[in-house]
Amino acid sequence: MSRENIEKILMENITDIKNKELWIFGAGNTASLYYNGLLRLEKEGFYIEGYIDNDSNKWDQFFNGKKIVSLCSLQHKRDKVCVLICSIQKNVVSAIKKQLSNEGFTIFFHIDEVVFKQHKEKILQVYDLLNDEESKRIYEFLIQERMACNGQILPVDWQDPYFALPPFLIENPKEVFIDCGAYVGDTIERYIWKRNGVFNKIIGFEPDIKNLEAMKHRLKRLRSEWGLRDSSIEIFNKGVADKNVQGNVIRYEANNGLGSKIEATGQGINNFIISLDDFLHEPYSFLKADIESWEYKMLIGASKGIKEYMPLLAICIYHNAVDFYEIPLLIHSLVPEYKLAVRHHSYTLADTVLYAWLPNN
Repeated sequence: MSRENIEKILMENITDIKNKELWIFGAGNTASLYYNGLLRLEKEGFYIEGYIDNDSNKWDQFFNGKKIVSLCSLQHKRDKVCVLICSIQKNVVSAIKKQLSNEGFTIFFHIDEVVFKQHKEKILQVYDLLNDEESKRIYEFLIQERMACNGQILPVDWQDPYFALPPFLIENPKEVFIDCGAYVGDTIERYIWKRNGVFNKIIGFEPDIKNLEAMKHRLKRLRSEWGLRDSSIEIFNKGVADKNVQGNVIRYEANNGLGSKIEATGQGINNFIISLDDFLHEPYSFLKADIESWEYKMLIGASKGIKEYMPLLAICIYHNAVDFYEIPLLIHSLVPEYKLAVRHHSYTLADTVLYAWLPNN
């Protein structure tokens, strides 16, 4: 694997889709994760007409502000339509491709293939910024697999996510750890073990109230087991984004709350969604985020603090194809001195983490 290889793959032509209507096939959880990325793409003229789904209960409903339709309803203009398949499951992607072919649709791609090839210069820029050959190998492999969804065996790093590199394992009695997307406190517990209980403070944000209540039980045990003072861990029932707005949480019951996400609507609970720059009034030295495609906005809302404190960063970039290149480039623009690395921590296409740290860490 090499830069020439990834460049060759990204340069391969796809059918001209400039004058085609873009429709996304799939109006489920994966498509929800693409919402924030698609909003940024629309500013470039990448306009989505709507969504296609095989579930008849969804037809004529609205999803991400767009109408959901059946594939049959687009038959009369199928030559004018480009279908973007939005799934990371090989069997689902294969079944949809077969369905499209059987119905006479000829222009369809996995959504990541189109997004990556239309932004090949940015993909290559990220590749060149990566600090080590392992990161480049992983990044190239994931780019290829996300476009093809062939079900290849992934280059998994089985070390704990967010703590996979040496700079992220150093004990620091003054360290303040920020956990965005704290879920039920699983990362907080791993952090305490990795640090042997040596740290200054942990601040966690979790928008799902059921997850938060479960976390409280875990934290009560951890305080007792490690002899921690009560003030050493603070948790907040809030989502994190680029600004303070009202909003709600969409609980992902199918996965027991893992994957619950915020929805910024301008209505709902007051001050439910916050920006770190506005909310935090103390320096922090380690920032982790796994917040269901809100990572880019979170970084915008934390840009002042990141520039000032230059914390360790462990940020998930796997939720949509746009984040795969925009998050690394954003972090580089905020602190050009950061070293950047990528590790993948799952046998699925989930849990790709971008690590950023200063050279002297």
